[in-house]
Amino acid sequence: MNLIKDRLQPNGLFMKMFLITVALIILVAITVTLTTIRMAEQFFVEKFSITNSQIIDQIQYDFEELNYSIVMAATDIGQSSTIEAYLSEKEPDNERIMSLYLVMSQIDHLREQLGDQNVEIAIADQDAISYRTNFTYWPAAPTDIRNHDITETITKEPNKLLYFQDSREASDNYVIAAKALLDRETDQSYGAVYFPIKEGQLRSFYTDYVKPGNDFYVLDQNGKVVSSSLTNAIGQSLPELSQQAKNMQADEETYREVEFQDTNQIMLAEYLPYFDMYLVNMVDKQTAVGNLIDTKQIALLLAGVVVLALIIVFLVTKRLTNSLSKLVKDIEAVPKKGLKRRLVYEGTYETNQIGLAFNSMMDELQVYVEKLIEAQKQQRHAELAALQQQINPHFLYNTMASIKFLVMMGEREEAEKTIDAFITLLQNTIGNVDESVTVELELQNLKNYVLINQKRYGDRIQVQFMVSPDCLDYLIPKLILQPFIENSFFHAFNKTAEGTITVLVWKEADDLVCEVADDGDGMAACADLPNTNRNRQLFSGIGVKNVHERIQLLYGTEYGVSITSETGQGTKVKLRLPAVKEEERDVI
Repeated sequence: MNLIKDRLQPNGLFMKMFLITVALIILVAITVTLTTIRMAEQFFVEKFSITNSQIIDQIQYDFEELNYSIVMAATDIGQSSTIEAYLSEKEPDNERIMSLYLVMSQIDHLREQLGDQNVEIAIADQDAISYRTNFTYWPAAPTDIRNHDITETITKEPNKLLYFQDSREASDNYVIAAKALLDRETDQSYGAVYFPIKEGQLRSFYTDYVKPGNDFYVLDQNGKVVSSSLTNAIGQSLPELSQQAKNMQADEETYREVEFQDTNQIMLAEYLPYFDMYLVNMVDKQTAVGNLIDTKQIALLLAGVVVLALIIVFLVTKRLTNSLSKLVKDIEAVPKKGLKRRLVYEGTYETNQIGLAFNSMMDELQVYVEKLIEAQKQQRHAELAALQQQINPHFLYNTMASIKFLVMMGEREEAEKTIDAFITLLQNTIGNVDESVTVELELQNLKNYVLINQKRYGDRIQVQFMVSPDCLDYLIPKLILQPFIENSFFHAFNKTAEGTITVLVWKEADDLVCEVADDGDGMAACADLPNTNRNRQLFSGIGVKNVHERIQLLYGTEYGVSITSETGQGTKVKLRLPAVKEEERDVI
């Protein structure tokens, strides 16, 4: 997890841009797809409704043709004096047989005129059916029909040809067209004519247009199914469908989308005025639209487009952010690789401008730092020079007195050594104003200083040097060991008659460690470094604390001076500073 996080961290801008773009692409793709599907569905529904409206018009035309044929037949029967005389029993009995024959011939002739409409004819007087063209076609009992609601209704509206739904058996469904027969002079009913039509005849008008999910219903005013492409629905009551058809007629709608039998349906309806019924076309939207719109293919196409877009976005975004990510890495590496490092910028215009501005800023910063370092060097040189001017006159007087004493005692050779050491010491401290010197030169100064002090105070304090040969060329700040030699000489052996001061220099990893240890009186442990820069008549007056501060000023707070001491056990001073040679001095 951390490895993935580390790899993604430098590409944070790329990942954010990429993820945001991916989210937007998916959102836009889904939105466009859903909108397109919705528009396609709407377009299909509108086109489908136009097509089905034309089909319904054709079906309505067939219904009207049927109605026209029946109306013509009913009119002819109503105007026939022979049929009227027969049904009214106005003829003598001996002529009724001949009259019946004429009636049968006339009715059969009218039946033939109906052609292939598959409609039969029955006439009835006031009591029962007198004649029918096909008994088996409509097996209604002769007396039953006169007591039927059909006869009662047409008696109330004698001038109209009315249609009724009738069922003889479970599978025999009929639509009966009926009309009262009236005396032309008295307008009194003398009988009725019936045109039984099997439901299959009506269904034949729309059977050719029936498809899966595309069904037709013929409903009466009460919502009863008179005819349907779904035979099991015939005779059922669907008032909600009838009400929807009435609402469509009132609103003059060509079609509407409705919820019917738990499915979304496209509904078209047409009123059949001669039948006083509704022709309804119900289309299952899922079946119809689902066949038109291949959702799986659209999903695959959408996935392909999204994947292609993501690949393009990935490549383009990666290319645009690569230069910026590289620039960020280069900027982050500047503190580790120094202020002299400059960016190699390439890529977009914005990246080039940032790189150019950063390099310009680094140029100005380097100039400023160099000036600051130079000013600090000059300040330290001035401070060192000032310290060098503080060489205690008493040290000079006592040294010169010691040399005079050696000359007077005839120890010419010792006097010459002391003079040489004194001259060398003065040259390295006063003549050389460099801030840093090699360990070898610092040891030479220490040895001269020790030699002079031993000539003045005797050999009760011995000094030994243990320096690793590979450390002689490393640089250390000038006069950082002398204050501790001086401190041991004049403070470590007040109670102890004699002793040894040991100077050690070695290297630990990248650090140079210098140690000044004595086996003198020691002192109680203290938290802070002792400040030996007080009014003592010593050589330089450069204090222990001053040395510690100089080291930290030059190299940082991880370096400095530490002192360990215990009463009666001596004192050990350790200096830690970076191991730097002359050629490695300028790191900036």
